[in-house]
Amino acid sequence: MALAAFAMLAGGVVIGANPIHADDWQVIERHTTNAPADTSAGAAPAAKAAGAPLVACGEAARPAGEPYKTIVAQLNDMWGTNFPVYESLRAGSPHASSGGCIFYNQQFLDSLFQQWMRIDDPDTVRPMLYAIFAHELGHLAHADFDPGNAGVPVRNKELAADHFAGYSLERMGIRRLDPVEVTRYYQLTGDDFVGAASGHGNGGERTSAFQDGWHRAELGLTEQGTRPAGGLGQP
Repeated sequence: MALAAFAMLAGGVVIGANPIHADDWQVIERHTTNAPADTSAGAAPAAKAAGAPLVACGEAARPAGEPYKTIVAQLNDMWGTNFPVYESLRAGSPHASSGGCIFYNQQFLDSLFQQWMRIDDPDTVRPMLYAIFAHELGHLAHADFDPGNAGVPVRNKELAADHFAGYSLERMGIRRLDPVEVTRYYQLTGDDFVGAASGHGNGGERTSAFQDGWHRAELGLTEQGTRPAGGLGQP
């Protein structure tokens, strides 16, 4: 059964001078459920002209382009959240950060799909993007960096975000991917590639988490592990 599980890229990969760590899709800092409305303390800024540099949640960025803006908007609409997405000016991996922002970098994603995954078919890339951004939104929806969850192991949070991604994709009707691609991807992203010290779960565990989320959605069950906050609802 082909299931897309796209949580992080393995450590040791380098784009230019920027190392990509094993923690690729982990949330960076504490966040809130909904995006802030002002620019104080690194909060999400008001809308600016397309492409104009800005500071969002303390990170240099620019307004998100397509299809990323639409993908995150669809995920927000399904879950009843309001997390904004921005293109980071730093060539690093997708991540969620303080204040409830989600970031991506086009250079990183191009390298991920074209150089490492050897995929250039838009029909294959698009569901991967949904899985990546659903994983990030899952961190925020689960309130992973709220003080009350500070003691939860990183591995648990990462696997829960994989579960959330699988659940979200099934509910959105996103097609499944080739099982060989999925297996190869998770072999690159799990602890079995980067070493157990990263604490994110091995490839098999990450794949299983995504599958469990997908199957729960198929059965019409709630998204197990979701910690509702600020109006978060089930799709």
